[in-house]
Amino acid sequence: MDNIKEYIDSLDKNDIPWDRMVTAYGTAKEYSAYLDILSDMGNIEVLDNVLDSISDFEHQETLFPPAPFALVFLVRILEKALSTENNPNADYLAEKLAEFLEYCYEACDNVQNSYEHDEPFENFSDMLDEKYLLPEDYEEEDIDEFFEEDYDGLFYSIYYYSDAVLSQVPEILDKYGKFPEISEKMKK
Repeated sequence: MDNIKEYIDSLDKNDIPWDRMVTAYGTAKEYSAYLDILSDMGNIEVLDNVLDSISDFEHQETLFPPAPFALVFLVRILEKALSTENNPNADYLAEKLAEFLEYCYEACDNVQNSYEHDEPFENFSDMLDEKYLLPEDYEEEDIDEFFEEDYDGLFYSIYYYSDAVLSQVPEILDKYGKFPEISEKMKK
């Protein structure tokens, strides 16, 4: 088993095949650009639109394959926003991200405590195995067919590793003294 924390810390968004990962509404091909926009903490209206777009790795408490990877970068952006002083856009983004990450945590908690499931993959990186990605030359029907496959362990691994990423959030919120109610809820 790889060290999850080391893997999370070393993950580079350019190493993720976003364009071959299925979301609720297509693929995650724009995620790298979305993460850059969020990290820049520009116009609030743009931030809202991008947050709405990147949140398609979740739909009705169902997490899709890009979730644990996107969450790594969203948690990093949360910490950056919390550490940025005198920037109302950063404060706004931090609040929106904290709320969304709390929601994702609840989805993970519900699956882990409410359903029987397979064991998670041995390594976080196992979710990037070719068999869990769309073909490089995929077509629209490949996306639909993705959901018809039975990917042993993938479903639960998405939640397991998403939860591992989200477990960093209370510590980050406590470090900056922000959103104590979210921190406490996620600690339980």
